[in-house]
Amino acid sequence: LVDGVLAPVDEPRAVLHLERLLSNWLVRTAEAISSDVLACCADWPELRRYLLTEDLLATRNLERLRNQLNAQQRWGSWVERPIALYESRRSLFSLQDGAIATTSLTEPRDGELRQLSWSQQLVTLALETRDALAPQVHSLLKGLGDLLVVLLTQVVGRSIGLVGRGIRQGLGRSLSRG
Repeated sequence: LVDGVLAPVDEPRAVLHLERLLSNWLVRTAEAISSDVLACCADWPELRRYLLTEDLLATRNLERLRNQLNAQQRWGSWVERPIALYESRRSLFSLQDGAIATTSLTEPRDGELRQLSWSQQLVTLALETRDALAPQVHSLLKGLGDLLVVLLTQVVGRSIGLVGRGIRQGLGRSLSRG
């Protein structure tokens, strides 16, 4: 199934889609394995010298990296995943030019959306609320901006005009006396 169409296995589009899925599986599996390797190295310092780069040999650096990765995983699980589900997006990772690239597929994900925890559902509710209120808030702010422009041009502009007229009259009196 490619882009909602059942395609023969030997069709180039199907082969490319299969390549994307396989590449995504490889990157995600490598991520899981590297997470386990880091956890093992944290518990077994002698292993660090053989599996990690020199900058991760120090316990502090290794723990800093593990904490950073854990924070990224929590953020992805609590915020980015619910948003992707709500927007019916699926991120696929692939290796391109020696770097990890992300491609996004759009597909219905309602079943997964219903299975979110309550905290993840709050994220989608906040998104839905933002989508519902954004036009009204935009209109309100535009109206307030227009009101501010009217106030500044009418009230402050007239005040400046009156001050200018007063200065002109004062100069006129002083010139007529002089």
